[in-house]
Amino acid sequence: MAKQESKSSWKGYVDVASDIKNNQASRIYLICGEEKYLVDKMIKEMKKVWVAPGAESLDFYLKDHTNSEMPLDEFQSLVGSPPFLSQFRMTVIRNSGLWATRAPSTPADQEKWKAAIAAIPEFACVIFVEDKVDKRKKQLLEAVSSVGTLAEFSFQNEDMLAKWIKSSFARKNVDIPSNCISSLISRTDSSMRMIENEVTKIMLYCENKDVHKIDLELLNRLSIPDVHASVFHMTDAIGQKNPGRALEIMNDLIILKEAIPKIRLMLARHIRHLICAKELGNASEIASSLKVQPFVARNLVSQSRGFTIQQLEKIYFLCFESDQWVKTGKMDDRTSMEVLLSACGQV
Repeated sequence: MAKQESKSSWKGYVDVASDIKNNQASRIYLICGEEKYLVDKMIKEMKKVWVAPGAESLDFYLKDHTNSEMPLDEFQSLVGSPPFLSQFRMTVIRNSGLWATRAPSTPADQEKWKAAIAAIPEFACVIFVEDKVDKRKKQLLEAVSSVGTLAEFSFQNEDMLAKWIKSSFARKNVDIPSNCISSLISRTDSSMRMIENEVTKIMLYCENKDVHKIDLELLNRLSIPDVHASVFHMTDAIGQKNPGRALEIMNDLIILKEAIPKIRLMLARHIRHLICAKELGNASEIASSLKVQPFVARNLVSQSRGFTIQQLEKIYFLCFESDQWVKTGKMDDRTSMEVLLSACGQV
């Protein structure tokens, strides 16, 4: 197996998957990104390819340092142990903090870590999985890229998710139209793990009932509520000075057992996003700044045109005030939310 020795830039999931398919391994990987589903999937794929069947207990090691520091001597001991039955000994270290909160504090310590990374033996495959990486930690990042791979697995775009969902249903001979696909992406916050859970649940129903086509009615019956769409429509009603309709939408969510604090939080978040959309005005900038899907950014731009910045700021303040009413015992959750929506309709 050829070893890759130099990676100068951050790779995405497809790039790393291609390397594995082509039997190319790095001595060290630093993997981060919001899409944890892809991170876990990649580690499983690496383990499948590089650890011999039945040798997992000998040649695969996982250590989580979320609540503790990663001592240098422990790291050197882990990576210095040769494999027993596999070509590589695979070591996965989660949340070491080396590239963020627990980075080496002195230049001397940093040099020791750089030397340890450079000295990782050929038989080792070390994978750091980090929730957060400070890309200003250039020296340590360069130490990794000089002998290994930097990878960032971000949320996938709408087109990719749509193809993935459609192909998942197609394997079971179930047709899902584009409006249902968009709704499924919205109600799962574009999370691939949540999407997989929902798709599995719906496909089991379809198999059991011999259903071969999904519509919105069936999706609404089987899947988790589309709270994002409901909040969007609630905001539309506020903009149209129709608090009665906003209250109806709130009641529908409550019937679906959505928690009122969550509804309030999502409304406040949506208003904050509308404020950003009003200030930026450009969908691509909004998608990049807020880390939302392009179709969400376009919807934000469109809806923000129905409000002035002063109205949005006032509504955002009312959301904060509503939360305080509950926390100080002045109102219960439901009453505070009803008063909030009525007040927003008067802004």
